[in-house]
This record gives sequence, C-alpha cells and structure tokens, in this order.
Amino acid sequence: MVTGAGGDIGGATALRLAEEGASLILVDRKVELLDEIAQACRAAGAQVWTSALDQSRHHEVADIVNGLAEQAGGLDALFANAGYGKFGKLLDSDMGSWDRHVSVNLNGTFAVTQAAAQVMAAAGRGGSIVINASSGASQWCDLLGAYCVTKAGLKMLATGLAAELGVYRIRVNAVMPGVVESGMTAPMLSEESLRRALLSETPTGKLGRPENVAATVAFLLSDEAEYINGHAVMIDGGQTIHGHPRWFQTDYTKEGQDEWEQVK
Repeated sequence: MVTGAGGDIGGATALRLAEEGASLILVDRKVELLDEIAQACRAAGAQVWTSALDQSRHHEVADIVNGLAEQAGGLDALFANAGYGKFGKLLDSDMGSWDRHVSVNLNGTFAVTQAAAQVMAAAGRGGSIVINASSGASQWCDLLGAYCVTKAGLKMLATGLAAELGVYRIRVNAVMPGVVESGMTAPMLSEESLRRALLSETPTGKLGRPENVAATVAFLLSDEAEYINGHAVMIDGGQTIHGHPRWFQTDYTKEGQDEWEQVK
C-alpha cells in the first residue's frame, strides 16, 4: 500500500514497486489523482487496486484499509507517504493551520500505520512499514515550523512502532528526504536565487528526484533489508551535513523586528 500515491514521491515509489513485481494498493485523498500512476503500474505488470483515502478523516481509515486489504488478499508492506505542509511562522500560526498539520501528518499517518499494522499482525506473516518523515523531522526549516514539528513526531512514531511490532516480525523505518524536485517544491525552485542557495549547500551538487526516494523505500520494504528496523534514513545528497539549507532566513541582529528575507 502506498498513501499519497498521486504525488511525485508516492507515484515514483509505486512504479518502482510495480517494476519489482509487487501488487499494489494505491490511495490518495481523491481517487482521480491515481488514474495516471495506476495506469503506469498496470503497464509495468502490476495488479493494482485504487481508492480514495483522506487520512484526516481518522474514523474512516481503518475500515478503508481493512476493506482494501481484503480485496487484495492481504497486506504485507506500507509506504505511509501522504502529508501536508504550508509556509508560516509558529508565532503567527492560527489553530486551524496547526490542527491541519497535526491531523494529516501526525494523526492521519498514525491511523493508517496502525490499521495496516493490525492487518499484518493478524495475518501472522510479518511485514514492513516505511514512514515518510522528511528531513524536517530532524532539521529545523524556517517558515515550516508546524510541518517540522509533526514530521519529528513521525520519526518517533517509526521508532515506537518498530519496538512494539518486532514480536510480529513487522519492521518499521522512516525515510527523511531532503529537497526533492517535485510539484510541491516547484514554486520555490523556480526562483533562481533559492535554487542556487540550495545547490550551494548540497555536497553532491544536485537536488533530489522522486526516484531517489523510491529506490530507498523499495529497499527498506524488501526482504533484503530484513535486519534494518527502527531507523530513519536521510536521503538528501548531504544537504543537512551543516544543518538544513535555509531557503528563508531571519536576520537575528535586528532586535524587535519580524523581518524574513529570501536567501540571495
């Protein structure tokens, strides 16, 4: 199962898994977002089930996951990828924006992983779960406070689930992608000054692609990673070696002001 499969990272991961012979359950908040990737996965030879799943509607998640697992004849792997992010300062964030981050990123991912883990545990065949925690889980990024806080929670969720689910032979890990070229980051990366700033802080000299994340997720879900459990893997080309690249920054020498400047 891949959540957020209609997005760039989710879609790339679904296609990678299809090419490796997996049968797939693809979900996103709107089922029409899955049309293109489902077609590509079927063309690669995969059997595919699709469904709408809005993980912020927590009370619906378990029934949807259970129903899809029954249709597919079981569930042994999950990439919990769906998420939400919006620019804003913690000081000015209203509760609506804060609650949305918590509802989707933290509570929603918990609901999905719990439901999937219960299916796997009941089947008694083991399994593997990978949670998309983002590099924001361990590195602060200006103007993405609520996103970073909730993603940090997901990193610990992966650790806690790994500890609890080991007795069922279910492994749980997290991935922490850095800045990846995608539809979500396109508006920022279109600013040449921001792109240059990011590249100047990335030792490999290039930004990530969804396929880079997909390859790592596919490995962690596979039996080849059978002894990797409870870890968070950074996928960032070294961007966070010196801390998270500062797309936006404040000048801390200016007292009593709230002035944010784009990196030039």
